[in-house]
Formats: sequence, structure tokens, C-alpha cells
Amino acid sequence: MRPPAAGFRRTFAAVALVAVLVAASRRAAAESTGRIKVLPQATVAGATVRLADLAVLEGVGVDFADLEVCPAPEAGASRRISGQSVLTKLQGAGLAESVAYTIPASVSITRAHQVVDEAALRPAIETQLASQLAPGDRVDEVDVQRQVRIPLGAYDVEVDPPSTHATGGGFRRTDVRIVQDGVVTSTVPVRVKIATFGNVVVARQPIARGTILGEDDLRIEERRLDELPTTVLTDVASAIGREARVAIAAGKALTLQGLANAVLVKRGGLVRVLVERGGMRISVAGEAMETGGAGDRVRVVNASSKRELVGRVVDHGTVSVVY
Repeated sequence: MRPPAAGFRRTFAAVALVAVLVAASRRAAAESTGRIKVLPQATVAGATVRLADLAVLEGVGVDFADLEVCPAPEAGASRRISGQSVLTKLQGAGLAESVAYTIPASVSITRAHQVVDEAALRPAIETQLASQLAPGDRVDEVDVQRQVRIPLGAYDVEVDPPSTHATGGGFRRTDVRIVQDGVVTSTVPVRVKIATFGNVVVARQPIARGTILGEDDLRIEERRLDELPTTVLTDVASAIGREARVAIAAGKALTLQGLANAVLVKRGGLVRVLVERGGMRISVAGEAMETGGAGDRVRVVNASSKRELVGRVVDHGTVSVVY
């Protein structure tokens, strides 16, 4: 008869082996099952809602992570779906009985978004319009009519040329498109005010009324033309030799209204009349019947023949008459 101790040892070893097998079986069973817990609320980023966006997945439940549940709402918006619709999707995808699941009666889904406002759009608007505007034109003001919500992610901005006609306040209308992955996500109405710059003639120093302008009195500066009269002078040569009708402050832009042709011939004054006819040119004394400046047409009387002639003032005290 064997000692009891040996039999006890064999019995204990058998029991231990059974315990190991049971534990292994339980581990295998656990590995073949899974768990799906759908949450009552979720925020998604993409255009399509997948199960992984809505649920906590464990074990084989992870296999359903990419299951498409429904389209996502618009950026910044929400929608609600029924829990039954989620279960139907899972069952259609082959949900096994071994997978435990918890699904609420309804699920609220919100689409993540980013806000695009004037601060975000203005640099792109200014850059793109710079290549579309006429020389000298620049974007002065930008008025984005509304901010928009778009999906998360990078985006491009496309700007249409502004309308040719300005509305109230000098603004022009244009549209700005926001593009993501080649698709127009949103179109934003925008008003822009265009400033026109160019060279104008300004007084180099204070100019007294009645001064005959010379080159030293003037200089060219770039100024905003849309804020100046349309008669502003843009060429120094057009001002030289003319008379200031009013006093002109240093730095002030010159206009046609502020200048007059310098009086070179006065009514009743003696003038030299240059008569040209058939290639011949003679000079006779005469009397001016009108006052005029350079280029003005005035009537004169030949002092010898007493005949009235019409000529053009060409210099101080000189009138040219061409037949």
C-alpha cells in the first residue's frame, strides 16, 4: 500500500491542471467576445459619422469601428438619431450574440467646426485683389457681411473681381468662396472699398495769390486720387507759368480751378503782333482789345492799318496771327 502522501500529491496536481484549463477556457471565451457602448452624445469632425465616433469599443467590438452610421450634420449644427437605427446598422454588419452592447434610445451628434471671420479673410482678399485691380488701386476697407462656420481642417480662399460700380459709401460688391478639398464649403458676400493712388502736383512751399508758378514752387507726390477733385493736376509742366488764383498752402494739391493763365496781354495795352502768311512773317505794333494769358485767343488792332485781328497769346506782350 502506497503512502497517502503520494496519492494526495497526484490528486492535487489533477485539480491544479483542471483549474489551469478552466482559466485558459475563460480567457479564450473573453477574447472571442466584445463590448460596444454607444454614448448618448458625441462630437464628430468628418462628414460621415462612424461607430468609433459614438461608442466605446472593446474586444471584437473594435472590428465595427469604421461602420458608417449616418451622414454628419453641417459644421456647427447638431442632429439626433435613434438608437434603433444604430442597432440595425450593427446587425446588418454581422453583430454576433457574443458581443455585449449598450445603446441609448437616441444619440445627439454635433459637428465640430471652425469660425471664419473678417480677420481670417482680409489678408487673402487683399492679396488676391491686388492682382485684379487697375494700376494705382489698392484695397482700403473690407466689410465681410457675415462670419461662417466650416468643418475643421485647412481651407483655401477664392475672391471674385469686385463689381465695377460702387454702392453707398464707395463700396463695391464681391463674393469670397471658401474651398476645402476642392469643394466650395461656403460663399461669403463681401464689400470692399478701393482707394486709387497716383502722382499729383503739390506746392513745395506756401504760394501767395497772384504768384506766377515756377518749377521751384512745385513737386510731385503720390496721393489718394479718389479723395481729390477730378481736376487735380498730375503734371508739373501743366502748372508752370500759370498764376495762383488763391493762396496755396505748402503740400496742398493744385487744381485747375486754383490756377489761371498768367496775364501776358492786358486790354488796352500795347502788343507786338506777329503776322504769318504764306511763309512770310512780319511784326507790327498793335493794341490788345482783350486780356489774356498764354494760349488764349484775343482780339488786337493793327496800329498802322487800324484793322482788327484775332490771334493767340504766345508770350508777354506778344500775339501771333496766322492766316
